[in-house]
Amino acid sequence: MPIRIPHSEITLMRFVNQIYTTTLGEAWDNPRLLAAFEPMIDRLEGTDEQRKAVRDFVRFQLVGQRSRHSINPDWAELGPFQGRAEAFQRGVEEACDALAEQILPEAESRGVQFDAVIATTASGNLMPGISYRIARRLGRHVGPNSMLIDLSNVGCTGSSKALNLARSLDDSYRNVLIVAVELPSTMVNARSLALDAWQGNCTFGDGAAALWVTREAWSDAPALAIEEMHYRQHSVTGIDLIRWGYGEFYHFALADEKSFEREVRELLSETLRDTESGWRDEPRWAIHPAGILILMRLTRALGIPKEAIQPSASHFREYSNMSSVSVLHVLKDLVSQTPVGGAVNLLTMGAGFNVVYGRLRRVS
Repeated sequence: MPIRIPHSEITLMRFVNQIYTTTLGEAWDNPRLLAAFEPMIDRLEGTDEQRKAVRDFVRFQLVGQRSRHSINPDWAELGPFQGRAEAFQRGVEEACDALAEQILPEAESRGVQFDAVIATTASGNLMPGISYRIARRLGRHVGPNSMLIDLSNVGCTGSSKALNLARSLDDSYRNVLIVAVELPSTMVNARSLALDAWQGNCTFGDGAAALWVTREAWSDAPALAIEEMHYRQHSVTGIDLIRWGYGEFYHFALADEKSFEREVRELLSETLRDTESGWRDEPRWAIHPAGILILMRLTRALGIPKEAIQPSASHFREYSNMSSVSVLHVLKDLVSQTPVGGAVNLLTMGAGFNVVYGRLRRVS
């Protein structure tokens, strides 16, 4: 049975009615990736001791059964800027094709036009942006007066920020499409001795996802009402926690990999304590899979049942960390497990440093 919401609240509410996901490129498991990285490490310019430190670190990072997808058939042959930028563009085109193939039939059957397309990525840069590229594929379902906007350089919180933006638009924006595409495998840094660069090499995978957000809840699909979005930024104290390093291309870097996990956990805990009244009684969590240890220690610190991290942990084992895309994959997996009236807690964290908490309640 649909949940009845007071009319005054409906006029202010947005609903996620459909979630589309796709993987990109080939699946690489840990042993295969380690075999690709070992000769790269052997070629690093440095001392035997430095190479050993990198090798030990990478082997630790790739312990266990975990996979990720990559659009690059050979991680070692990306080359300098041009090759990487072209690989990113090819991956975006592949992602837009795959998502449009899912979105178009539904847009046709419902006979609607998207009033806005909001796209996000943190792993590359294109002009025209991703919003224009997906709009071109959707044809007449994106009008000439539709708003197309790209959010860049916001890291793993990109899709949450896009959702918050969609939620904030006025009533004239009745159908909003959010698209997230991340291709961090194009940023692999195989020439660095820095452990944080290799943490990025080992942690991320490629993927894409999209949300269809409306002013109305569909009765023939699982609709999620966006009840709350809570945003906290820590630019004064956390701006260097996650950032780009530079070489032939840009790559993942941390201010201090030794204290990173502790500082992130503290910032997450602070945000969640502020929103505890909203999530305490809801057992379902879509948490950005930044890493299993961070998830486990966060739930212990806040008294969240360990079962809450299982959807994110399962995603991490299969796809690793797809930056802003991952939480949308996790959210899609949770929808079918959420009864009408139940809610999903959404939690993402990323560069800036910023944390976004949201609560989405299933209404149909």
